[in-house]
Amino acid sequence: MLPKRIYFIIVLSLAVILNYLVFAHAQTTIFDLGQVVVSEDEDSRDNLTIEEKTKISQKTLKSHKVVDLAEILADEMIEASMVRKSGYGNEVGLRGFTKSNLRFTQDDTLLEGSCGSRKDPPLSHINLLTIQKIEVKEGPYDVSVPGALGGSINVISKDPQSGLHGEILSKFGSYGYLSQGGIISGGSEKLQGLFGYNYSKSGQYEDGAGNKVSSFNPNYNNDGRNLDAFKKHDFWGKALIEPADNQKVSVSSSYGEAHDILTPRVAMDTEKEKTYLNKIEYTIDNLSSISKELSISGYYNRIEHYPYGEYRALPVGIDQKRIEAISYVSGAQVENKIEAGLGLLTYGTDLYFRNWYGNIINRNTGVILNNELFPDVNELNSGLYIKAERDIGKLSATAGLRMDVFYSKANENLKFSKAMTGNNGQTDVLPSADAYLKYFLTDVMNIFGGLGLTNRMPTTVERYVQESAGYYGNPDLKPSRNFETDLGFETKFAERLKLKVKGFYSYLTDYIYQKFSGGIRTYTNIDAYISGGDATAAYDLSQGFTAEAGLAYQRGRKLSQPAGNNDKDLAEISPLKIKLALAYDKNGFFAVYEWLHSLDSKDIDAAAGETTLKGWDVFNFRAGYQFAQNEGNFPLLNGLSLNFGIDNLFDRKYAVANSYEYDPTDPGGANVRIVNEPGRFIYGSISYKF
Repeated sequence: MLPKRIYFIIVLSLAVILNYLVFAHAQTTIFDLGQVVVSEDEDSRDNLTIEEKTKISQKTLKSHKVVDLAEILADEMIEASMVRKSGYGNEVGLRGFTKSNLRFTQDDTLLEGSCGSRKDPPLSHINLLTIQKIEVKEGPYDVSVPGALGGSINVISKDPQSGLHGEILSKFGSYGYLSQGGIISGGSEKLQGLFGYNYSKSGQYEDGAGNKVSSFNPNYNNDGRNLDAFKKHDFWGKALIEPADNQKVSVSSSYGEAHDILTPRVAMDTEKEKTYLNKIEYTIDNLSSISKELSISGYYNRIEHYPYGEYRALPVGIDQKRIEAISYVSGAQVENKIEAGLGLLTYGTDLYFRNWYGNIINRNTGVILNNELFPDVNELNSGLYIKAERDIGKLSATAGLRMDVFYSKANENLKFSKAMTGNNGQTDVLPSADAYLKYFLTDVMNIFGGLGLTNRMPTTVERYVQESAGYYGNPDLKPSRNFETDLGFETKFAERLKLKVKGFYSYLTDYIYQKFSGGIRTYTNIDAYISGGDATAAYDLSQGFTAEAGLAYQRGRKLSQPAGNNDKDLAEISPLKIKLALAYDKNGFFAVYEWLHSLDSKDIDAAAGETTLKGWDVFNFRAGYQFAQNEGNFPLLNGLSLNFGIDNLFDRKYAVANSYEYDPTDPGGANVRIVNEPGRFIYGSISYKF
C-alpha cells in the first residue's frame, strides 16, 4: 500500500504545479487533455497539441458493422480491447483497465448499468445515431470525472440545428442483423429541436467453426438454442433554447427498450431492459470578468434490468428464476471557467446519488427467493475540483486537484456478508491530482508525459452482493488507487509520416480483486502494477492511399496475493496486439483493408479461472462512397452514402476475452464462460442526409 506520507507528498507537489500554472504569466492557449474519437474538428499547431487525439470521422463510424460501440473502439484504437459477451452489450478495455476501472458518461452525466454481471455495460445503452463524438481519455488525467481509475469514455450527443435537417440510416448484415433509424432536426436561431428513433435486431451469429452463440453455454434448452440474439427500440430527443445571445438551455431525454438479449457468458439471459437518460443544462458565456463560461446541470438516469432463466435447463432451478435489478442515479454539477493569471482556470463541484437494488423471484409464482441480491444500496458522492491549462512558450501544460467524499450503505441486512463483517456502511475521503506536460521540440515534433493519482470506489456488487452463502460481497473493501506516470513522443517526417510512441506505468494500491478461499467467493484488496505502451504510424503514399500500423502491449503483475491465489499474473490483461492497414480516401470513395493480430494469451491468472487463449489473425475489409452534399449533377443523390464491409474475411475461429469475473446470476458465483467472436460477417448500409 502506498504510504500516507508519500501519498501526501504527491498531492502537495501536484498542487504546487497547479498553483504555478494558474498564477504565472505567459501566453495562453485553451485546450483539453485526452483522446477524442469521432470528432470532425481540426486542431492548430499541425494537429500536435496536448490533447493526444485519435480521430474517427462520422464517415468511418458509419462504415463499421456497429452492432456494438465497444467493437468499434477495439478496432480503431490499438490500445483498446473488448470483452465479448454476446452479439450485443460488449465491454471495452483500455491498456489493461476495463469494466468499473473505467468511468463511462454521456454528455458528462454518470452512466452505469444495473446488471451485477454487467450484461448491460454502459455503452450498450447508447444508440449510434445519437453520437456526435466520443472522448476517450486514458489514465488519471481528468479531475472533472470522479472514479476514473484507468481512464474515462464520454459520449457526446448531437445537438439540434436551425433550419430543417435529417438523416435516415439503414444497416443490414449476416445472421439476420438489421438496424433502421433516423433523425430529424430543425428550428429557429433561438429554439431548435431534435428527435430520433432506431430499431435493431439480430439472430445468433456463428463463429468461424459454425458454432452458434448459444453453444458456448451448454445449459440452453431447445428454445434457447433457437432464440434470436436481441431486439431493441431507441427513442431520443433534445431541445436547445437561447433566451439571450450569451445564454443557452439544453434539455435532452432518451428511452430504450430491449427484449430477449442472449447472454451465454453468464447463467441468465435478459428478458427485458429499459433505459431512461435525462439531462438539463444552463450555460452562460462571458457573465463577468470572473466568469468566461458558467454551466449548471442536472440529470437523472435509470436502468431497469430483468434477467431470467426461461431458456436454460441447467443448473436445476435457474430456469425458474427471474431477477429484478433497478439502478438510478441523479446528479448535478456547477462549473465555471475564468481567465486567471493569463491561464484558463476551470473549477467546479459535482454531486451524485445512486440507488441500486435487486431481487431474485420465482418467475412462475412471483415468490421472492432472495430480496437482498443487491440489498437496496445507497451511494452518495460529492466532489470539488480545479484545473489549470496553459501554454508557456513551447510548453503546454495542465494540472488539476480533486477531493471526493463517498458514502455507501446497504439498507437491508447482509445475511451472508455478516459471516465476514458486521459493517454495512462506509465513508471515504479521497484526494486526486494530476499534471501533464507537452514540450514542442519543433512545430512538428514533441515529447509529452504526466503524473496522476486517482481512485475508484468499490461497486455495489463488490461490497454488498448477497447471492449465496458461498458468494457475497466484502463491505470492508477499500477504494482502489492508481499512481500513474506516462511518457511519449510524437512527430511528423516530411509531412508524410506520422509517428507516435507512448508508454505508461500504473502502480495500483488496494486494487479490487476476486478471492476464492475456504469455499467462499468474495472480493479483496491487493497491490499490483500494470505497465505497457503502444506505437502508431501512418504514411501518406499519395494519390489517396495511406499505410497505417499500430502495436500495443501491456503486462499486469500482482505485488500481493489474494488468499487462495499464488499466480503472480494480473487478470484481464490483453496480450500483444498488432494492426496493419491500407486505406484509400479520395473524391468521396474510401476503402480499408486491415490485418489484426494477437499473440497467445499466456500471461494469465489461472488461479482466478483464466485459461490460455490461442493467438489469432483476422482480416477485415470495408469500403464506401459518399455523394457530396449540394454538389454534382444529380441533386437527388446529394447526401447519400453507401457502405459495404466484411469482418473476419477468412472466417477464423477465435476468442478475445478470458473467463475472469464472477457471475452474480449463478448461485455458486462461478466464473463466466468464454464466448468466441463472430465468423465471416458481411454487412452494408445506406444513409441519406439532408
